[in-house]
Amino acid sequence: MTKRECKEANRMFWIIKGHLIPDHWDEKAVLSVYNSYFDRVWLNTEAYYREDGFEEAWNNKYGTT
Repeated sequence: MTKRECKEANRMFWIIKGHLIPDHWDEKAVLSVYNSYFDRVWLNTEAYYREDGFEEAWNNKYGTT
């Protein structure tokens, strides 16, 4: 999984859960969550997504991309 793919998976997780994916998760679990959460966000009829704080949290943990 590339850093870009990991960031996108974390962004989807953040939108749903409000925090980054735990470090101990393996790639298979991350991809599964990404696919599931992508569908949830895509099918959200309210079109209200909460990304506040994601970039800051990502940059604090992984650095800028």
